[in-house]
Amino acid sequence: MRVTRRFWLAVTAAGSLLVGGGVLDAPLLVVSAVGLTGWLLAMQFAFVRGVSQLRDDLTVTQSLDRARVQTGAETTYTLEASVDTAGDHLPLSVETEIPLVAQMEAGPDSTVTLGTSMQLASVTLPLTWETVGEYTIPGATATVSDGTGLFTQSFATAPGPEVLVEAPSVGPIHVGQGGKQLLRSVGEHDARGRTGGLSAEEIRKYVPGDALKYVDWKATARLDEAHVRNYEAEGNRSVVLIFDHRQTLGDGAPGNTKLEHLKSVAAAFQQRAETTRDPLGYVTIGDAGVTETRVPVARTEAYRSCQHRINDLDANAETPATAPATAAATGRVTGAVNPAADTQSPMETVLLAYRDATESKRHLPNQPLYNGLQAAPHEIRSADLLVICTDDSSPSELRNTVGQARRNATEVVVFITPSVAFDTDRLTDLDTAYERYRTFDQFRRELNEIDSVTAYEVGPLDQISTILSAGPANTNQRGYA
Repeated sequence: MRVTRRFWLAVTAAGSLLVGGGVLDAPLLVVSAVGLTGWLLAMQFAFVRGVSQLRDDLTVTQSLDRARVQTGAETTYTLEASVDTAGDHLPLSVETEIPLVAQMEAGPDSTVTLGTSMQLASVTLPLTWETVGEYTIPGATATVSDGTGLFTQSFATAPGPEVLVEAPSVGPIHVGQGGKQLLRSVGEHDARGRTGGLSAEEIRKYVPGDALKYVDWKATARLDEAHVRNYEAEGNRSVVLIFDHRQTLGDGAPGNTKLEHLKSVAAAFQQRAETTRDPLGYVTIGDAGVTETRVPVARTEAYRSCQHRINDLDANAETPATAPATAAATGRVTGAVNPAADTQSPMETVLLAYRDATESKRHLPNQPLYNGLQAAPHEIRSADLLVICTDDSSPSELRNTVGQARRNATEVVVFITPSVAFDTDRLTDLDTAYERYRTFDQFRRELNEIDSVTAYEVGPLDQISTILSAGPANTNQRGYA
C-alpha cells in the first residue's frame, strides 16, 4: 500500500492542530487532531480490507486472436477486467505491459478502468510483431485507489497468453537432388555416419573414408599401422550451421531470394536440434568474412541466438568478427617444446607430423566461406553434423570448403541454391536454363559422391519445375554425360 500526497497533507493538518492546541492551551484543537488521526486510521483499515476483497473478486483476462503469427503481421490483443460482486467496490485500473518486440499504433489506450459500480470493462488493441521467437504477454498491473484519494495499491495479475512469431514463408520450397524432391522435413536428416554422444567401443584398422578425428594416434604409432577407434552412439549429436549470406545470396524476387530459402532450411535444423536437445552452433559468413561464430551447446539461449541470428541476416557485407590471435588462426604455436618428443617412436613422429600438416590452416584469397571454416574453433570444425548453406556462385570455393569440412566433421550436408532457379529474367529461354541447371547438377553430384557428404539443391518449386520441363520427361532417366 502506498499513501498519497493528500494523506500527508491530512497528517500535517493533524499535527498542526495538535501543536496548536498545546501552544494555545486549546483542548478543542487537540480533540480535532485526535479525531482526524482516528479517521485516517479507519480509512486505512477500510482500504486494506477493500483491496483484499477486490483481489478475490477481480478477474483479468488477456487474449490474442492467434497463437502463431509471422513477423510483420498484425494480431488482435484483448484485455478484459471483471469484478464478481453485487455491490460497489473500490475504483481500479488495469494496465497491460506490451512486449518490446510488439509494436502498437499510437493512440489506443492500453488501460482498462472500472468505477465503483462497474463490473466489466475491456479494451482491444492491434499489435504487430517484429522479431522471431516465442513470447509470453506479461501479467497486467491492477492499481486500486480509495474514494478519498488517500491510498493506492498495485499488484500484478497472472501472465497472459504465449505467442510464436515466425519468419515469413517463401512459399513451396524444393529440396532434392537432380530435380527430384527428396526431403520434406530437412531438419530430420538422418546421419549416414556416426552421431554425437560417442563412446569408445574398439580399435580397428583405418580404411579410406574414416574421419581423421577418429584416428587413434597412439595405437597407430604403437602398431606401426593406421588404426581408428570405433564408436557407438549413446546420446545427442552436435550440429553446426555454416551459413553464407554474401551479396549473391540476395538474388531472386523480393521475399523469395536464395537467402530466404536457405533460412527456411536452417530454421528446420534449429527447430529439430531444439526438439532433440542437440548441441547447436553456427558460423555466419558475409563478403568480408566471418560475421559471427557460436560453438555448439545444448542450451535454450543457444537455440534462441541461432534463431534470431539467422532470421536477421541480410544478403550484404557485414563487419567481420574480430580475428583470432595468430596462433589460434594457424592452429600452431611456433617455438613450443614437446616434452614427449624424446619418447616418440619413428612411426609416431611421422604420423604426428602428418596430423599437424593436415590440420594446418592455409588462407585462400577471395574464399571467405573456406577461410571462415578454417579459422573456426575446433568444436565447430569437428561437429558431428556440419550443415553448409550457400549457393553455386563459386564452385571451386565450395568444393574446397566441403573438403575441409569432411576432414574433421563426422558428416557434412550441403544445401545449394542454383542461381539459374533465381534468375527469373532468363527463364524465357528454357533450353539455356536447362543447360545451366544440368551444369549445376553435375557439380552437386560431384559433392554428393564424396564419402559422408550429402548435397541437396534448394529453390522455388515452380521455378525448378519450369526449368526441368525443358529436359527429359522422366527425371529418373536424366543422365548427364
